[in-house]
Amino acid sequence: MSGLIDHALLDRYEQVAGEMERLPKEDHPDPFAWELIDELLLDLHLIRHGYATDGYDKHVQRRLLQVCADESVVERMHGMRL
Repeated sequence: MSGLIDHALLDRYEQVAGEMERLPKEDHPDPFAWELIDELLLDLHLIRHGYATDGYDKHVQRRLLQVCADESVVERMHGMRL
């Protein structure tokens, strides 16, 4: 794995509670990666609360493995809440 999402990006995301507008303009990360975190956190929320099928759960897990830097980032994503 060596994806777009790493611990440094998640640190910044959590620091501003997902509101990129609160970061200084020069510190704005790749908007695609930021939006991807939003989407994946929503997917994980839906899965956690039983609103997704097993097939969708597997799709999200594969996607996490594709876009996260390593397994520890995937685990951290699972632990994050909206």
